[in-house]
Amino acid sequence: MLPLDDPLWAKLDDAHRDRNIPKLLARLAKAWNDEKANSLFWDCLCHQETCYGATYAAIPHLLKIARPEKNRNQRLEIAHFCGFVVLCALDPQQGAKFLQGLPETVDEWDDKLDCFRCLASNIEDAREDGSYHGRDMELRRYKKLLAIGPVDVDDLDKIEEIRTDFFKALPKIRAVCERALLENLQDECSVRHLLGGIAAAYRLLDLARLFYYGSEGHFRCPSCDWHYEYNRFGDRIAIYADDKGPSKARTGVMRETRGFLDYKDAAATRHDGFILPARDSEVTDRRAAALLSLARRAESAEPAVLLRHFLGSFECCRCGVQGSIHPA
Repeated sequence: MLPLDDPLWAKLDDAHRDRNIPKLLARLAKAWNDEKANSLFWDCLCHQETCYGATYAAIPHLLKIARPEKNRNQRLEIAHFCGFVVLCALDPQQGAKFLQGLPETVDEWDDKLDCFRCLASNIEDAREDGSYHGRDMELRRYKKLLAIGPVDVDDLDKIEEIRTDFFKALPKIRAVCERALLENLQDECSVRHLLGGIAAAYRLLDLARLFYYGSEGHFRCPSCDWHYEYNRFGDRIAIYADDKGPSKARTGVMRETRGFLDYKDAAATRHDGFILPARDSEVTDRRAAALLSLARRAESAEPAVLLRHFLGSFECCRCGVQGSIHPA
């Protein structure tokens, strides 16, 4: 655990780079405040699914806050955050040791400062041309950040310890998510998200992503990469093939798809089929079985229904292959 008084915190970035993360963590440990915690979590440490150096250094301190029995509310909020961080952090395309936002080399850390160098340079150039006024405050902020200096070779050992501590913390993150889930079985949304966090800590990242999608989401065929929508209707999940092509061909344009129209009508009348949910005998992965056991304990049937389908299969109406579901 990186001590809160370690000077490395000043070099570990967050979404804004000028927040005093150790001070914020110390305040939350002393007197919890939901609004301040949410700002720290989702505005500074994990903004739009992006993690930073300070994100990983903060995790052990948050797990410590979540530990006492009396801290039930803190535990729920911290479990939500830590579980989602795991999902964002573990990019399977980057290798087993890679953590998003925690570079391994001095040059990569220095690259993180390029945007501030560029912003400062642009303001200075504009001031010389007389075209910008009133930007002195921004310029001072950028120069102050740059004056801190980048991570150097002497810092890399501590950063490697932060990386190692995060991977070692995965069982603890899974445990705090399980504990929070069992304390909030009546909260359907929390149960689903916490199952996603547990799945991420188990390194079942596709499954975790689907839990965060929920009852309506997107997936792709693992064989031909064709994109699908899915919608839950009761205890069945209908699927809808994209008429535009594989997932890589998608655009950000919102369209009234068949899935969306069925969702508005609350009836599956335009679907291309249904996901075949997994039977108990087919759930052989111990991690998936543990998730199913937890899902069954929820007061709502939704988490277990979703999980059985996420563990199930479908027949691609484009290539004809029957396979598992992968989030798009």
